[in-house]
Amino acid sequence: IGMGVLSIIAGLLYVKQESLLYFPTIGGMGRHNASNPKGYRSPSDYNIPYETHMIQCQDGVTIHSWLLLYPGTTTTTARSAREHGGEKNDTNEKIPTIIFFHGNAGNIGLRLPNANEMYHNLRCNIFMVEYRGYGDSDDVKPTEAGLKLDAEASLLFLLQHPKIDSDRIFVFGRSLGGAVAFHLAKFAQDRYLQQHQQQHPKQQIQYLNPSQSLLAGIIVENTFLSISKMVDSLMPLIAPLKPLVLRIGWNSDRIAHQIRAPILYLAGASDELVPHSHMKELYRLSNISSVHPRIHIVKYGTHNDTWLRGGRDYFMKTRQFLSHVLLRNTHTPIMDVMTPPPTTSTTSSSIDNAPRARTRTTSMETTPTTINRVRTFTETSTGSIPSSSIEVNMGGTTSSDASYDMDRNSIPIMPSNLVAMTKAATMSSVSKKSDKKKEK
Repeated sequence: IGMGVLSIIAGLLYVKQESLLYFPTIGGMGRHNASNPKGYRSPSDYNIPYETHMIQCQDGVTIHSWLLLYPGTTTTTARSAREHGGEKNDTNEKIPTIIFFHGNAGNIGLRLPNANEMYHNLRCNIFMVEYRGYGDSDDVKPTEAGLKLDAEASLLFLLQHPKIDSDRIFVFGRSLGGAVAFHLAKFAQDRYLQQHQQQHPKQQIQYLNPSQSLLAGIIVENTFLSISKMVDSLMPLIAPLKPLVLRIGWNSDRIAHQIRAPILYLAGASDELVPHSHMKELYRLSNISSVHPRIHIVKYGTHNDTWLRGGRDYFMKTRQFLSHVLLRNTHTPIMDVMTPPPTTSTTSSSIDNAPRARTRTTSMETTPTTINRVRTFTETSTGSIPSSSIEVNMGGTTSSDASYDMDRNSIPIMPSNLVAMTKAATMSSVSKKSDKKKEK
C-alpha cells in the first residue's frame, strides 16, 4: 500500500506540481482581495495612504500591487532631481521602500496585518506585489518562470516611480517569496553590472558600488534552499525519482553565494514546514559573497508566525539592518536615515520608461485629531558562519495592540493532506522493512 501511495504522489508531482505549490485560494475563501474578511481587504482598513498599480510584465500578463506610502514620501526623488538638474529632496531621501513578496497561498490582503506592522515599525514604503494567478492579478496559471517575470517587472516599475528613491529599494520575501526575492537579487545584480559596463566600459569592477546591485539590500524569512531540497525533506522516498518528475527549481542555493548585496535572514528555529537548516545553509552561502550578511533567529518562531513571535526585537533587528545599509550609502546619522519628518498629501503623476500600469492613488492628509481621505483616480503608463552576526531571541509581543488570528495567518507551503500521505507512506515503508528484518 505504501508504494502505491508513493506512486500516486509521484504521478501528482509530475502532472500537477505547479498546482501542488501555488495556492491562489485557501480555506474556502475567494481569490480576490475584496472577498477577504474586514482587515484583510485593503490598506485603507488600516488608514494607510496607498496606490494601486496594475503592472504589465514582459510577457503581457498584468499583476496587481499596492504601494503603501509612508508619511514623508513626495513626488521628486533624488534620482529624478539629478537627471533634471534640480535640487535633491532631503525628505524623500530618507524613505526606504521594501518590495514585499508573499508566500505560496492566498492573496496579498491576507498579509496586510504583517505589512501594517512593517510599515509602522520600519517607517518605510511597502510595495506589496501579487503574483499572477493570485488575488486581483491576471487569472493565469502561476509558474516559476512567470513569477520571475512578475518580480522583474515590479522592480523596473518601482525604479521609475516618481515618489520612490531608487537608491533605497529593499526586497523582502517569506517562504516562496524568499525564492522570488533571491531571483530578483540576481536579476538586479546582473542588470546593474550590465548598465555599468555600458556606461563605464573602462572602469574596473572594484570601483563599483560595493553591493553591485540595483537593490540596496535583501531580507528573507523562513525560505528554502530549493524545491528539490524540500522534496528531500517532505518526501524522502520520492527523492530518487526527482530527475524524472520534478520540473520546478527555485534554486536559491545556487544564487545565495553569488549575491553581493547586504542580506538579512529572519529565521524561525521552530519552523515546522521548511527545515531550519535551510536558512542556516543559505546564510552560510551568503557569507561567501555578501558585503553584509546577517541572521536573526527567533527561537520559537514557526513558519508563518515568526514575525509575530519575534515581537519588537524582530522589527528592531530589521530596522538596524536597514539603518546600517543606508548609513553605508549616505553617511547620515542612523536616526536621521530612518526617521523622516511628517509630510503633506501625495498625488499621482505619469511614469515614463517603466512597465505600463494602471494606477489608483489613495492619499490621506493627517492631523493630530483627524484623518481626511481624498481619493483620486488616474491612469499612468508606465564557509563557517561568524557567530558575531548571529542573534537569537526568545520572542515577545508585537508593537501594536492589534490581535491577530495565528491560524488565519498560517498559510501552508503545500497541502497538509499530501504531507500527511507522504509521511504515512514513509512510515509504512520503514515499518515493513523493519518487519522483514525481524523475520530474517
